Amino acid sequence: MVSTLYQVRPDVFPSLQHVQEIPSSPLNSNTRQLQLKNISGLLMHGHVWNGQDPTGWFISEKLDGFRAFWDGSKLYSRNGHILPVPLEFTHAFPADISLDGELWTGNDFHKIDSILKKTTRLLEQNNDTELWKDVKYCVFDAPMHPGNYAERHAFASHFSSTNLCVIPFVTCLGQDHLQTMLHQITSKKGEGIMLYHPSSKYVPGRTNLVLKVKSYEEEDVKFIK
Repeated sequence: MVSTLYQVRPDVFPSLQHVQEIPSSPLNSNTRQLQLKNISGLLMHGHVWNGQDPTGWFISEKLDGFRAFWDGSKLYSRNGHILPVPLEFTHAFPADISLDGELWTGNDFHKIDSILKKTTRLLEQNNDTELWKDVKYCVFDAPMHPGNYAERHAFASHFSSTNLCVIPFVTCLGQDHLQTMLHQITSKKGEGIMLYHPSSKYVPGRTNLVLKVKSYEEEDVKFIK
């Protein structure tokens, strides 16, 4: 069974939506290496949701983690720096397959940031560490796959392992559904929601087909944005 966050939060995501699985269409090695020279320029980013109708879009939890890009052999930060991750953590990750996701420890960004800093020192000292036992690489996309979001998500789901899970999504039924999901997630200290348009392709830079939805509090009144 695919290991996904619905196993952690079944009340928020009761099951993984079934989508048709399609085979990969990897780029040739030269093209892939050329594109990976600038990781920061390759990543896709969303805009802030401004109230447009979300019906039919895919709802996925926005994790408060550390953005990480897997190039098939190493994990990179959003700025293109190689992350100091123990080989034991990534040994089961797919080779020659690119994935986009978050290093996650339960919506505690400061914890994963601390783990990365401590790991750098421990690796320099050639010391083993147990720091990574609670860390997951939570994947939300497969950048090199040519399909739409559901197809890319299904493709990424093939590579679930002990340390790698795929963030599930559900189809949004409207504004009320979006606000209900947001409340369920934020009540458990989650950061918010990502909205993906069903036809969206993975493109570098910011796109209007991926939207970020967060809640915030001001003067004891809770708003959605």
